[in-house]
Amino acid sequence: MNSDAVQLFSALLTLVALAGGLITFLALVVQASWAATWIATVRTYGVWAICAITSTAMVGSLYFSEVVGYAPCKYCWYQRIAMYSIAIISLVAALRKDNNIAPYALTLAALGLVVSVYHYLLEWGVVNQKTACSVEVPCTSIWFREFGFITLCFMAGSAFIAVIAFSLALMRTPQNSSQED
Repeated sequence: MNSDAVQLFSALLTLVALAGGLITFLALVVQASWAATWIATVRTYGVWAICAITSTAMVGSLYFSEVVGYAPCKYCWYQRIAMYSIAIISLVAALRKDNNIAPYALTLAALGLVVSVYHYLLEWGVVNQKTACSVEVPCTSIWFREFGFITLCFMAGSAFIAVIAFSLALMRTPQNSSQED
């Protein structure tokens, strides 16, 4: 499989994960029947979704670094620490049918998102870092940019956004369908 095809496929998966996260955030704040249905679905399958998103991100990052040869920078490693941890704990939680993973996944994803956003701003030159991340692998290195804006740290950030949204949905108390007088 050629790396250009994997980059494109990964970028498309990124957009799907980001859309899922944004729809979940919207569903958490609006009072509509579709939102209640969406949140109920996320509460049912959210741990598996978190596991799928973070495991895919983990496999993708390993493919890009170990197969294609894109060396990860310091901030990439920080994002990997959060992502790989969520992938492992979400797999265990999914197998145990345990939605109590949400606060832990939320914490790791929030930390990972902060690093992803900072890294993305470095890539675009919005933030200037006074000292070099590394001479061999500078944090401003961009291995690819799909659709003009999707880079590796954008992919990680999108996964973290989805994990945060799904975790918040998992933490929401289910609404009773019966009304008491």
